Amino acid sequence: MKKTLIAMAVVLVAGVASATATSTALAATATTTGSSSSAGSVAASSGTGSALSYNAANSGSAASANAASNTSGNFINRTGSAAVGGTAATQGSVTSLAVTTGNGLAAGGANAQANAGSAANANYASGVINPVGGSATGVATSSTNNSAATAAGPGGGAALVTRTSGTLSGYSATSNATNGFFNNNTAVTAGAGSAGGSSGVINASTGNAVTWMNAVPTGGTAGAGATASAP
Repeated sequence: MKKTLIAMAVVLVAGVASATATSTALAATATTTGSSSSAGSVAASSGTGSALSYNAANSGSAASANAASNTSGNFINRTGSAAVGGTAATQGSVTSLAVTTGNGLAAGGANAQANAGSAANANYASGVINPVGGSATGVATSSTNNSAATAAGPGGGAALVTRTSGTLSGYSATSNATNGFFNNNTAVTAGAGSAGGSSGVINASTGNAVTWMNAVPTGGTAGAGATASAP
């Protein structure tokens, strides 16, 4: 009797992580889920005394996915199983502020976008005679993209933008197999995760003031895979 056992897990913060596994499918299951949201605002004002523009946008997203698989046995013995996990969450907020103290214009805008997705897959195969099979995979992605622009002047003025962003990904995987006759066993687990973000990023200017932020998206991807067999 030989057994094979493979487990993979890759983790990367604010980047990309992945691992894959494939198998023949009996008692196969798959699930995907995702969500996204965005918010934005634009405002401008002008005056001979003072002018003010303030914008704020907040956005958040979350996703989760689960999958399970199963087979059972004889001849003689043989079981199976597989399970994955999930989750991906992200959040972002951005503000822009412009103010003039003399004759002038204050204008600005803010936009926040959040995206989260999760996918899971679980396979198993059964006989002939003793073989089982295996596999459990999963991927979770989350990203936040914030942008803001603002300006004040001519004359005295100030412009300010701020940004926060955060991501969180998950995953877990496991696979079991037994076989028979002499009761072969294999078991694997794989986990992955990513976390990243920014807090309190500020860009400001004064005088004839212009400031802006077209942020590079903050995101992370986590994947895990596992496979087991006992021929």
